[in-house]
Amino acid sequence: MMGSLDEIVRKLAKRARRHPKSLLTWFDDAGAIKIDDHYIVVKVDGFASSRALYPWCSYRDFGFRGVSGAVSDVIAKGCRPYVYAVSIGVKPGNVGYVEDIMKGVEEAVNLYGGYVENVDTNVGYDDWIDVFVVGECRLQPVPRYARVLDRIVLPRRIGLSVIGYIEYIKKSTPTIEEVREFTCRPKPCIDIVDIVDGCRTCIEGSIDISDTLAEALQQLGEVSNAGFYLYEEPSRILHPLAIEYSRREKIDLQITVLASNEEYIPLLIIKPSCEDEIIQQLRSIGLEPVAIGVTTTQQNITWTGKSIPKIVWNYISGSITM
Repeated sequence: MMGSLDEIVRKLAKRARRHPKSLLTWFDDAGAIKIDDHYIVVKVDGFASSRALYPWCSYRDFGFRGVSGAVSDVIAKGCRPYVYAVSIGVKPGNVGYVEDIMKGVEEAVNLYGGYVENVDTNVGYDDWIDVFVVGECRLQPVPRYARVLDRIVLPRRIGLSVIGYIEYIKKSTPTIEEVREFTCRPKPCIDIVDIVDGCRTCIEGSIDISDTLAEALQQLGEVSNAGFYLYEEPSRILHPLAIEYSRREKIDLQITVLASNEEYIPLLIIKPSCEDEIIQQLRSIGLEPVAIGVTTTQQNITWTGKSIPKIVWNYISGSITM
């Protein structure tokens, strides 16, 4: 009997032949090696428009978002994108959209930095984009790891992603321009790399929030053999628009926090003695960071003592399940 997609991917990743000097494990956000005195990360990410293009977004947005998704994982490792290779596929009737998708790619690359070195095009039964990124790191890439008593710091408020997702499920278009902009063109914060460079000894680990926050915590706990105790009020974690929307729709604020997805921001795992310094540094680049919890030995995730529900992105159904 065939297992879940996640189980299949884990099995294949463990079996794959890895570089003998790999710096990150198979389950991390990206791969990394050291060549001479240079730290290099590699990342590939992809989207199909049938699953990843909201009706209110354009194909130009689709190209931009494809790059953002890959770049976010590079940033989470404390590295900067340098070289990109892009594969674009469209249905036979959508060949005219290739140029729009590529314009979005170019706009994203101009924002994050780097160079597009190779482009491939295909025709198939869906529209898609795959983005390969090679990134440079001044210091050793940040692993997906947490140590007991480490603090979990979220660089900015989250939750706009949930508004977009629920409006899509309701077959509606978000009325708030900020939500439409966020869901069409999420913009990872490249300046976080400067914080990592300057405070690398303070940062134990990181993980990108690309599926759900709950799933990111679960994955981080699994690889670290640790658990997390969340203590911050949801209203201090959520974007004000997400708080207003959740209350209007009668959604528990904790659920909105945990279901936040494709936020493209890293959870930073910080040594206890460095918490205040990191928060101050993140504020200095215009972010609104908040420490949301602490690493424990319990190997489970609780919020003020109560176990959190398992909220994950289901790739087969293309939906969030709880």
